[in-house]
Amino acid sequence: MSSMTETEPLTENERAWLRFLRDVSKGTDPAPTLRRVQLLRRICGLR
Repeated sequence: MSSMTETEPLTENERAWLRFLRDVSKGTDPAPTLRRVQLLRRICGLR
């Protein structure tokens, strides 16, 4: 996994993921806890 920089532009897919996360979190800004990451991976079928 590469590190992000503030100047690196987002792809359209990355912007779509951000919209998705905002939608499912109802506009809040929850921290990426281990449990949340594990749940998203399970939902998305990622390992």
